Amino acid sequence: MEKHHPFWKKNPSFQYTYCFGLGVMSMGHMKSIMETQDFFEDILRAMHLPEYQWQQIFFDLNNHFEEWIDKVFALLGGKEEQYCFTLDLYSILNHAVWSEEYCRAVLKDFLQVFQFSGTETDFFEGFYQCMRKKDIQKAVELVNDFSEEGYHIRYDFLTWFFPQFYMEKQSRGMRIRDGETVVLDYPMTVQGDIEVDKGGSLLIHGADMSVEGSIIVHGGRFQVDHGHITITGCSSPYWLSIEGAAVVMLTDTSVDCGGHCGLLKQTTGYLLINDCWFRRTDGVRAISFEGNAVRIHDTHFSDCGAGMVSIEGSARAEIVNCEFQSGNAEYGGAVYADTIHDVLLDHCSFRECSAKYLAAAVYFKFQKLGQRVEECQCISCEPPENAFFNVL
Repeated sequence: MEKHHPFWKKNPSFQYTYCFGLGVMSMGHMKSIMETQDFFEDILRAMHLPEYQWQQIFFDLNNHFEEWIDKVFALLGGKEEQYCFTLDLYSILNHAVWSEEYCRAVLKDFLQVFQFSGTETDFFEGFYQCMRKKDIQKAVELVNDFSEEGYHIRYDFLTWFFPQFYMEKQSRGMRIRDGETVVLDYPMTVQGDIEVDKGGSLLIHGADMSVEGSIIVHGGRFQVDHGHITITGCSSPYWLSIEGAAVVMLTDTSVDCGGHCGLLKQTTGYLLINDCWFRRTDGVRAISFEGNAVRIHDTHFSDCGAGMVSIEGSARAEIVNCEFQSGNAEYGGAVYADTIHDVLLDHCSFRECSAKYLAAAVYFKFQKLGQRVEECQCISCEPPENAFFNVL
């Protein structure tokens, strides 16, 4: 089991309580311990639970059961947590032979606490049987039927439980209106634009997407986490055009624009980018921001034919621990700042960036206090002189 558990980024309290709940099945009976302990430890490892806590679970099961089981039930109050937990219980059950009767009894007790509908109970039992038989076609049918009944289960939960499972969706674009929330977490091919109206929400969570088109946000909510996105065509200057939004977040995501467009233009609010990889933008800078503030951390930009980041208007910016490789522009091969507010670049590297006229790496239009470049390096940039321009 080499994959991360879907909840591996949760806080330590969540992780321990969740794993204690699974331990009721795996470590609550001597036969179950003998049959499922190795697999249970794989789950603990995939959850990134510290090893010193593994024995603590066994201790608490025997000495503080009532206290901790109440915490488990409180933790598993939402459908998302319940669905992932149920699949983990089925994974443990799959390793039980002598202890199957005990494990089934534990599963039944949890499902009663969760108050699943008949549709939900039938889905999990059916998907479990598909996993055992490696029947991907039947599993896809079950997921489609589950969705048609009005239920949603995250794709990464399904592939965590059934690694061979694969299901791709197709879309010819969409419009997300006020009050609607759309979650994209399946492999998808999108041909056409996606528009998000004010009051609508678009969440890309773990999706592998091939997109021919753009996303236009008119004051709605937009977030991406753990996305893998390839742009195969785009008639707009930017793949993402955002106005009227309060906070936009991109986390642990890669986007390959394929030389078709820039990545993002945002005119209002806040932009938070962390641990991302952006490549092959062209025509305009990868990111053009003129909202309130942008924060970009631990992110890699490469092969950007018109530069990486533009900070304009009254925006503030913080760019930390980022890498900029092969960015080209007339001024500021990587970063261009046309703002009188604070801009910080800290511990960033610039490699093979170039400017036609001035500042291979960073160009500040105004030389003022609060606009700083600290602990940054420029490697093989052209022209080599004044790589950071207007820095105090």
